[in-house]
Amino acid sequence: MDKEFWTEIQKNQYEIPAGHTLAGLTRELFSYLGSTDPQLRDEIGYTVFANWLKQDRYSVEELRGYIKELLANLHIRIGEIESDSIFLRTFSILFLAEIIHNDNKKSLLDKSDITFVLEQGLWYIAAEKDPRGYIPIKGWAHALAHSADLMLVLGRNRHLKEPDFLNILNAISEKIIHSTNYIYIHGEDERLASAVNQILRRDQIPVENIKAWAGSFTAQDWAGAYTDEDRNRAFQNTRNILRSIYLELMQSEQGSSKQVEFESIFLEALQNLKPF
Repeated sequence: MDKEFWTEIQKNQYEIPAGHTLAGLTRELFSYLGSTDPQLRDEIGYTVFANWLKQDRYSVEELRGYIKELLANLHIRIGEIESDSIFLRTFSILFLAEIIHNDNKKSLLDKSDITFVLEQGLWYIAAEKDPRGYIPIKGWAHALAHSADLMLVLGRNRHLKEPDFLNILNAISEKIIHSTNYIYIHGEDERLASAVNQILRRDQIPVENIKAWAGSFTAQDWAGAYTDEDRNRAFQNTRNILRSIYLELMQSEQGSSKQVEFESIFLEALQNLKPF
């Protein structure tokens, strides 16, 4: 199908054209996941799939099949750096985030479905080695930002509890503390901060555990980080995410009964973060 075909579908409230099936068109959308054409991958693939989810066009069994396929995509050529394979993985994460977002509104999936996505999503955060955000001509890769979007919607899901939220937080801190090969410059810290704030708003993690987690960023020996290229990248990313979490807490509506305590915790972490 050419782009005009999909434009007509979008203009027509995402109705399925005569002579086509939802399954066949969805299969076509999935073929765009790894495309280097940002219009096919993002403006058509992602947008159309998200709207068909919103319109309840898929059965639960169909969603489970898509989840399995999308999670399998995360393993394809994982570990490659500056390769076009990044698009298949990172847009599979974004499609998964839309499925979970839809489930949060409609309670379609079982706990086992959500746990499966969480486990594989956490694995992917650690395993993905391509940190690029925006790539000229080819558009957004944004693996960490898309992973943050997935963690955000998982943070809202009814099936997850305190241990799951702690696993998400630990995956985030481990990724950032050891991010020695790249400074994230495309808003990844803000997307991660939104996921963290969502977890804090659930009010399931004791304050002392949040304090320990915030302290894990400053427990590193950052002395001399400014003069070491690799460690300086990790330091900048660490400082950025702590700043973003603190600002997110300060600017958001009162979400947690412990919000004032959380603000104090992250301000203290920022004050304790010194590269000398």
